[in-house]
Amino acid sequence: MDLMEAIKKRVSVRSFLEKPIPDEIINEMLDAARLAPSGGNGQNWIFGVVKEAELKTQLACAAGGQMWIASAPVVFACCAEISWDLKGLPEDDFGLIVNKLRWGNDFVCYLNECPDRRNVKKLLENPTPLISGEHIFLTAVSYGLAACFIGYLDTEKAGEILKLPDHISCLFLLPVGYVAESVGPPPKKSIKEISFTNTWTE
Repeated sequence: MDLMEAIKKRVSVRSFLEKPIPDEIINEMLDAARLAPSGGNGQNWIFGVVKEAELKTQLACAAGGQMWIASAPVVFACCAEISWDLKGLPEDDFGLIVNKLRWGNDFVCYLNECPDRRNVKKLLENPTPLISGEHIFLTAVSYGLAACFIGYLDTEKAGEILKLPDHISCLFLLPVGYVAESVGPPPKKSIKEISFTNTWTE
C-alpha cells in the first residue's frame, strides 16, 4: 500500500477481531515510530506494547471505561520522558528561548509558578509521542489493520498500571487490530477550507 492510499484508508476504529497481530508487523510499527522526527532529535518517546488481557482491561477502565479498548489484540501505550522542565533553566537555554518565543514570556512565567511540576512537564511533553504514534498508525493501516488514538485517559492511573518510573508518563493509548466492523471515512473539509496562500487576505 502506498502512502496516500494508507492516509486515505486511515480511520479511527473502535471494534476489532479476536485475531493476533504477528510480531514482525508489531516490530515494523515500532521501527516506523523509531524513525519519526522529533524536536532537537530528542526522541524522548517510549512505546509500551500491551497484549495481556488484564492489563488491557485496566487501561480501558483508566480511559473512562471505554471497554472496547481491551478488545484490541495490541494496545500501544504512547509514553514520553517528562524529566525536562522550564523552571530553573538559564536564560540562554535553547528550549527556554524557543518556548518563550512560541508562547510568550508571561505564559512561561505562569507555568513556572505552578507548584505541580509533574503536570507542567506532562503538558509540555504531551505532543511528544503523537508524530511517532501516527507512524505506527499508518504502518498498521498499510498492513490491513486499524487503530484509534485515545487521549481521554487518567495518565497517572495508566502509569500505575504499567508500573512506569516517575520520569515516564503514558499520555495516550493506541489500540490496534483487525477491523471487526467497516467504518467509512468521516466527512473532510476541502483543500480550500484548510489552506491559504501567502497571507490570509490573498
